[in-house]
Amino acid sequence: MEFLTDSFERVAAPEGTGRGLLGMLRADMAAKGAWYRGCTGRTLSLRMLLSDGSLCSVLYRLVGALKRWHLAPLAALVYKLNAFCTGAVIGRGAQFGLVILHSVGLVVNSSVRGGSNVVLEGGVTIGAEKDRTPVLGDNVFVGAGARIIGGVSVGSGARIGANAVVVKDVPAGATAVGVPARVVANRDEGR
Repeated sequence: MEFLTDSFERVAAPEGTGRGLLGMLRADMAAKGAWYRGCTGRTLSLRMLLSDGSLCSVLYRLVGALKRWHLAPLAALVYKLNAFCTGAVIGRGAQFGLVILHSVGLVVNSSVRGGSNVVLEGGVTIGAEKDRTPVLGDNVFVGAGARIIGGVSVGSGARIGANAVVVKDVPAGATAVGVPARVVANRDEGR
């Protein structure tokens, strides 16, 4: 597994990032740590834990673990706590590896699927339309206020600009901006 830094460099995932609750949290925090370049050791740990979005990530992962442990009422309570404390509503069935940089206004439909290292800014909506939901690849960045609606596919390494409205597929490595979103650059073409 790899993570993407704020300058879109790929870095390897740390050892021991398994599928359990702690493994997923470790992977999420490692991916978030990759965004905080220049920080190391205790400074990095404190910045990750105290930054906006970290509590949201922890509670989202806890909801998933409680569901797997067949503790649905407790999962529902933690889900509501996440919405109240962080301003984010991430559906209990949503599955992807994520980095939440800012949690306020984040809305993710329960049936959304995505790869690892999906980076979300504040105010992002990833939702269904007529029972069709988006699928996101690995190392996708979604800018503040962006909307991804319906049965679209966002390819690995794609970047969605702030306030873009994605209603059509975005190829791997592409940058999409505007309303409706259109591809303005494709990093894979030059390779």
